[in-house]
Parts: sequence; structure tokens; C-alpha cells
Amino acid sequence: MITDPTLSSTDPKPSAPKAPKVIRITPRPALPIPQSGPVTRAPRPDGLPGTRWIDRLGRPLTDLRISVTDHCNFRCRYCMPKEKYAQNHNFLAMTELLTFDEILRVSRIAVANGIEKIRLTGGEPLLRKGIENLVAQLAALRTPAGKPIDLAMTTNGSLLIKKAQALKDAGLGRITVSLDGIDEDIFQSFNDVGYPAAKVLEAIDFARQVGQYRCQKRRQ
Repeated sequence: MITDPTLSSTDPKPSAPKAPKVIRITPRPALPIPQSGPVTRAPRPDGLPGTRWIDRLGRPLTDLRISVTDHCNFRCRYCMPKEKYAQNHNFLAMTELLTFDEILRVSRIAVANGIEKIRLTGGEPLLRKGIENLVAQLAALRTPAGKPIDLAMTTNGSLLIKKAQALKDAGLGRITVSLDGIDEDIFQSFNDVGYPAAKVLEAIDFARQVGQYRCQKRRQ
């Protein structure tokens, strides 16, 4: 028997070791879309009639992206690689896409609930026939305060020279041109259809001349 000489017979007996605390971890469910949680309506802070959309953290939703087509004339390796999107790939038929009237209806509801900026995307949005007509309809929308919305578009620039004037006349406010590189070998290897970067840069310069467009060169 081994005794501890530091303990006298009158000292209290050492307490038994406590059982380890069990921490139970409950897996969290997958985040909903949007990631900030469900969208709810809240009164407008400016006192105007109606409501605005907020997330579960109380942040207002002010931006809306609308994909007008899944078609694209590039085969970028990070987006639509040729291995998956071959020349005979079956994209959505026109009957499966939202019509311009349907897009306008959704946008009108969104603007009435606090959306201030709408961005048109694709695929390549300029491949959608009559896209300038949709732009004109969206440009006529007004916020509850009577202000025009910020209407923008993201494009690869391949059809921008053909469409820039019509888009400006229709009321498109801003254009973002996706440009993966200005080096020809790098850019053409990215788009994988041999489209030159020089033509995209030419389209950007042309769009700037058309009504002093504010074009953004985004190098990824």
C-alpha cells in the first residue's frame, strides 16, 4: 500500500475524478438559398408604402441577377468545357426559357420590394434575340421612390460592337466585359474557340464611344 505522507488522517479524502463532459455536436442542415437564410418582408425604412425584402440578418436585398439564356459561343474551361458542352449540346429550347414578359413581371415585383440593381447575364446574354427590347422594358422600371434602377449586363464582348448602340438607346446603364487575359495565347486557350482578345478590347473601346459607356475590364 502506498500512502501520501503529505496527507494526515484528518485531511479529507481526495475527491473522485469527475466524469468527462460530453459535448454533443448536432450537424447543421444545409444552408438554404440565399445562404443568408430565408427572405422575408419588412416595412420600408423611408416611410414609403409597401415592403422590402430582407434576409434573416436584417440586410436588405438590393441586387438581382437574371440569366436570360444558357447559350454561349465560348467554351471556357472553367465554365463550359468542350468535353461537356460539345457542338451538338442540347441547350434549353426557347419554350423553356423565361419570356421577356415573364422576366419583366418578376423584375417589377422585385423592384417593388427593394431591388435597385438588375444585372442581365447568361450564358452569353447578347445571344438572346431581341435582348435590347427587354433592356428597354427594364429601363422603364422605377423604384417606389421614383428613381430609375441600375441596369447592367455581363458579356464576353464578342457581339458587343453589333449591339452596343441598340443597348445604349434602350437604356442599358453599365456593361461588364469578362476578359480572362489580354495575352492572345492565354485568352484563346481560355475561351477555347480561338476568339481573339484584340476583338474584345476593340469592342470595349467601341462601347466607350457609344454614349460614353462605363465599361469595366475584368481580368480573372
